[in-house]
Amino acid sequence: MENKGSLKERISNSLEVLSPKHKQVARFVLDNWYFTSFSSASQVGEKIDTSAATVVRFSQALGYEGYPELQDALRAEMPNYMTTASRMQKRMSSTHPPDSTPGQVFYTDVKNIEKTASAISIESLNAALDKIQKAHRIFIIGAGVSSAPAAFLAHSFKVMGLDTVSVIGEGLQTAVDFARIEPSDLVIAIDLWRYVRSTVSAVYRAKKVGTSVIAITDSIVSPISKSADIAFEIATGGIAHNLSVTALIFLLNVIVAMLADRVPEQVYESLKRVDDAYRENELLIIQSTSFR
Repeated sequence: MENKGSLKERISNSLEVLSPKHKQVARFVLDNWYFTSFSSASQVGEKIDTSAATVVRFSQALGYEGYPELQDALRAEMPNYMTTASRMQKRMSSTHPPDSTPGQVFYTDVKNIEKTASAISIESLNAALDKIQKAHRIFIIGAGVSSAPAAFLAHSFKVMGLDTVSVIGEGLQTAVDFARIEPSDLVIAIDLWRYVRSTVSAVYRAKKVGTSVIAITDSIVSPISKSADIAFEIATGGIAHNLSVTALIFLLNVIVAMLADRVPEQVYESLKRVDDAYRENELLIIQSTSFR
């Protein structure tokens, strides 16, 4: 199979034929651009518990003669890759991260946001907003670590007046909710790292029906990324055992803010109705801000 284009394009075009080990190498390369550019095949292999030969064969599977040619491609793409945000990130990485755990967490999350911001184009954001505005209904799906961000986005859309169905969790309920999906709807799928089978199946179901899909995930090698009409890649580096969803929330805030700028009258009227409903049903505890 002839494979040309940028490194990301080659990986994306080869996903269906790459072996599980090669997909593991692909993910590491995409997440560790600078390290791979200047490290040996053995050093890369050590990071993911595989052999140098596997790294070399991965390079060849992408259409390169060998690993040095893959490195050349990485280095050649660096000038275009290094936007203002990523240049700032590189300057930050020249100093040592803080010694304290809170400092390391803040430091890592700032880098996650910068990396995510540099990877997302305004064209992709506008294309996603076009689909959101045109959709009859919006299905927002997320499970596991993705469930809370999915619930946040679904709530935000509902109070903005959008017909939104939140599909939080996995299993039978997801299948029931997606049984009634139509081509005029839109699916926004959020899925990170240990990808959830029911989320992936829901995306496949949507594409089979002809429904547009926006994927928010952490790598172009994630199962939902390949099937999506638009895919956003976020950085999720963490200090503890878990991933960080800080950059994910950042992206969702951007989408909500841009949408509010597009339809301010609709958002105002919807928020007013929601606020009236809260007051009529005495759902909120409102405390006085004056202390005497």
